[in-house]
Amino acid sequence: MANLKVNFSYNLTLTVCNNLFPLITYPYVSRILGVERIGMCNYVDGIINYFILFSTLGIGSYGVREIAKYKFDPERKSFVFSNLMAINVVGTIIAMFSLVCATIFLPQLQSYRDFLWLGIIKLMLNMFLIEWFFQGIQEFKYITIRSVLVRLVYVIGVFVFVHTKNDVLIYYSLTVAVTLINAVVNWRYSKKFIRLSFKNLQISLFITPVLAFGYYRLLTSMYTSFNLVFLGFSSGDTEVGYFSTATKLYSILMGAFTAFTTVMVPKVSEMLAYGEKKKLQIMANKTFSLLTIISLPIIIFSLFCAEDIILLLSGPGYEGANTPFRIVIFLLLIIGMEQITIQQFLMASSSSKSIAIVSTVGAVVGFFLNLLITPRLGAVGSSISWGISELAVLVTGLYLLKKKLGIILNVSIFFKRIRWSAFYVIPLIVISFFHFVHWVNLIISGMAIIGVFLLINLKVEKDNQIANTIRRIGSFSSLLCILKRAKHT
Repeated sequence: MANLKVNFSYNLTLTVCNNLFPLITYPYVSRILGVERIGMCNYVDGIINYFILFSTLGIGSYGVREIAKYKFDPERKSFVFSNLMAINVVGTIIAMFSLVCATIFLPQLQSYRDFLWLGIIKLMLNMFLIEWFFQGIQEFKYITIRSVLVRLVYVIGVFVFVHTKNDVLIYYSLTVAVTLINAVVNWRYSKKFIRLSFKNLQISLFITPVLAFGYYRLLTSMYTSFNLVFLGFSSGDTEVGYFSTATKLYSILMGAFTAFTTVMVPKVSEMLAYGEKKKLQIMANKTFSLLTIISLPIIIFSLFCAEDIILLLSGPGYEGANTPFRIVIFLLLIIGMEQITIQQFLMASSSSKSIAIVSTVGAVVGFFLNLLITPRLGAVGSSISWGISELAVLVTGLYLLKKKLGIILNVSIFFKRIRWSAFYVIPLIVISFFHFVHWVNLIISGMAIIGVFLLINLKVEKDNQIANTIRRIGSFSSLLCILKRAKHT
């Protein structure tokens, strides 16, 4: 239990830092480079990440599980690592060859050639990242410290080297440099735990599960990352810039809830093992209730203040991100419910068939919607495609959750929170008549949302989950104040 709490604290620290650093760099970079060049970088990186996906397939997911299984068996651990690395080497060589050919022969990629050569280096270096290995041996302290330090170097590099819109290639070089540093440090540190040897390999034992896990990842990518690449092909860099800006704040907010659901999986697995269906139903309802309590005020705030949020985050010239942002922000609720349904319960139950079904549904819906509406509507179409795909995944997941585990999310909780949401809307409508400067409007609107939130949940509903959370935050703040006073005295 102590190790679990320590690992959780490291995971939480890493999540906070991963969300904090983009908030520091993105407002600066978006203003310096402009929407088109931001879109160019994200488009190229999307292509590179797709080739990385094909080069690794399911090694990341499968490797964590297998390395964890033989954590205390050095010989077997090295054997598993060597076989997975051999598969990764072959996959990377094939992916690099394919990317070089695409860069040379595809007319659509000619204008991105300099960026793609850098991307090929990133693709090659990814083979040595072996993040899955360190997750498998549960070196969360190392992962956290290394990630934070490298991210800090990246942030400093952005402010030191990126000054004009012509520094766009330097900016992308810095993202590749992050992979380089992580790869070098990881590879050197891994020698402390394993011995790599390509002798006496038995790749046939590993290729089937690697392909199976890779199949799920490829299906999932069709409704999570395919839309960005297809948007670049069909609509150009500017639309990619709008879409990337619209999804930036969403991804930061979603990171916090993802950290929460990831930590809950082991507990759900334990309850499933003991057949504690009633406790599982209670946990599902509590998690769903917490999600709706938090996400609905954020969604309402974002709908009313979208222009001000985008202006503060990226500056002038990103107005095309306003509507995509209003669409994407609904994914806080949709994907949050997905994570409760799929990650907390279906994955914890080891229902591979269920995961394959929801992934297939999302892939099919996402692929065809992108083909139909993204070329005509650009970033807006891509946002709609993503939203409907995730909604289809959620509906399928809820059906399978009921069928496989007999768990039904309490819909009355949702409708109850929807009714309370009217009280968030009223002050925002009143504030909108005053036409404040964007940052003043955000502050006043945010204070109004927080005030109504506290009134509803502490005074009217008297929600214990929210009250306990606020008490913990208050206790932590008090402790910090005491420590500061002690330091000064």
